Amino acid sequence: MPKYIITKCKNRIAWNEMSMIMSIKKEEIDTPEKRGKCTISVMGCGRLGLPTACLFAEAGFKVISVDTNQRIVNLVKRGKAPFIEPGLNTLIKKHVMEGRLTATNDVKEAASASDVIVFIVPTPIDQKKRPDYSYVEKACKEIGMGLRSGSLVIFESTMGPGVTETLVKETLENASGLKAGVDFGLAYSPIRASPGHVLQDIINYPRVVGAVNEQSLNVAFLVLSVLVKSDMVKVGNIKTAEAICLFEKVYL
Repeated sequence: MPKYIITKCKNRIAWNEMSMIMSIKKEEIDTPEKRGKCTISVMGCGRLGLPTACLFAEAGFKVISVDTNQRIVNLVKRGKAPFIEPGLNTLIKKHVMEGRLTATNDVKEAASASDVIVFIVPTPIDQKKRPDYSYVEKACKEIGMGLRSGSLVIFESTMGPGVTETLVKETLENASGLKAGVDFGLAYSPIRASPGHVLQDIINYPRVVGAVNEQSLNVAFLVLSVLVKSDMVKVGNIKTAEAICLFEKVYL
């Protein structure tokens, strides 16, 4: 029996179905059949986002791939990859045909239908060598308008230390009327992969996970461990995970 909650946002009140992902146990997603009851949306159909969406679908989850580029959305809906990456086209075709993978450019609608929302949106550097978080902020505002209580948000984009717990957290809270760590989970786990080996790298590279609280950390770890077969390391907070991501990129 689904639970429902009254959501207050921007002077509106609505009854929303409450996601139960934040109370999920390992044995509840230990088979593809059980994972099929959970919906994951992946924000960004780029070279890391779309392979991530396909791997979640391969694991049995229902997946919504989200992108503002209508051309990319149309290609995915037809079971075609918008770029060349070994093995990706086969996975897209398979899971679109089987109904586990869909695509849309409606961020709010995807968020309202999802138990877990994974962010892999661009965080480029501008001409003055400063990070541009405009894509992140815009996506957070739209997601916040559809965010359900009890859901989990996982950021995987490269972020400066402190950005997830300030810009991201505050934008999501202001748009949704919900509070991170209380009404929804928030975690950060940076992703790294090389062109031509993205699917294998997502599975085989070690990952760190940080979160706003212990419950968010444990659930994010549980969800991501379905994909990642290498070591996964829980760290004490999101800033640590963000710093590790930057140090790694500088080293590389």
